[in-house]
Parts: sequence; C-alpha cells; structure tokens
Amino acid sequence: MNRLKELRQLNNMTQDELGERLGIQKAAVSKYETGRVALPPDTLMKLCDIFSVSADYILGRDKVTPLFKKSRSVSLSYTSIPETVGVPLIGRVHAGLPILADENIMEYIPTPADDVAVDEYFYMEVEGDCMIGDFIPEGALVLVRMQPMVESGQIAVVRLGDEEVLLRRVKRLDKHLVLVPSNPKYEPMIVSANAAQIVGRVVEVRIRNI
Repeated sequence: MNRLKELRQLNNMTQDELGERLGIQKAAVSKYETGRVALPPDTLMKLCDIFSVSADYILGRDKVTPLFKKSRSVSLSYTSIPETVGVPLIGRVHAGLPILADENIMEYIPTPADDVAVDEYFYMEVEGDCMIGDFIPEGALVLVRMQPMVESGQIAVVRLGDEEVLLRRVKRLDKHLVLVPSNPKYEPMIVSANAAQIVGRVVEVRIRNI
C-alpha cells in the first residue's frame, strides 16, 4: 500500500485540507489512501511537492524512511526501513502453466516485508490499455494478493481457460461474472462463474520511471 495516509496524519492534515491543496474532493483522497484507486501521475507529483518526499517513498518503494515531526514541515533525517522480500513479477502467462510457474517469472521486486506475505503476492506487468480509466496504463505493475474470491466491483486478475489472463473490474450477476474494462473503447465480458478463475485482487499499482 502507499504511504499517503501516514504522510497526511504525520503532517496534521485532514483529508479535506489535503483535497483542497490537490484540487480534489475528500472522497478522492480517501480512495487514494485505501488503494481503491491508484494515484494518478500528476497527483503523485503534487504530493511529492506538498510533503517534500520522493514518489518512490509515497508508493512504498524507497529504501529509507523520513523521520517526521508533527508539523507542516518534514524532517530530512533518515533511518532504514524494515526488511524487504522479493515478490515475483510475472509476464505473459503460458498456456497450461500455473501463474507462478518458473517460466512466467521475469524477476523479483524488493517489497517491504510488512506489506506482503511470502507466496501470497505477485506483481504482474499490465499489457494493453483496457484499465486506463483506473489509472492503470500499459507497462504498469500491479501488486496482486492471491485469493479465489473478490468483492463485486474490485479489480482482479482473472484467468479464462488455459491461455487468457485478464485484468478487469469484476461484478457478479447471478451465476455469471461481468468483467468490466475501464476504457470505453472496450466492451464488458459476461462469462459463467464456472468458466473463470479469479487469481487474485489488485492491491497496489506501480507506475515505472516515476
């Protein structure tokens, strides 16, 4: 998860106050803090200026942690963050292979150990522009918590048959799943719940080179 809520609280800011500085509603701040909506790049840059920290720190990728004072200013002292673990990044999934088969793993990405449990999370590189409405562009990395069920409306990795793996918002309709893209160029897909395997829920989005 990102560190937006931590930064806001340590700077004695309310969600309303932060929203005013960003030019957005309190509800949007809440969604960014809980990870329900990924931080857009322009908002992320504004947050870097407001809190005087790097984008990597806000996104939970930095290897050092600022020591904050409870004021509107941020101290420049640093200390080591908790231990990191390597979370596998998978690329294109090959037919018939499990998601985390060796053939699918491209690399391991250091991630704070407190944020993930070993063997329960993986990163996936996004292909295509189906989810740009949720600020998930092509080339982004999504951190996925492996779980066989998600709540209706959550974004998940879904496997159809042996070959197709999709990133979509999942909604339930009787005995079917509606797989909803957030790009209006594409139509939702309706599939039988028995024909789709929910691999896991997206809990974080990383935009590379920010």
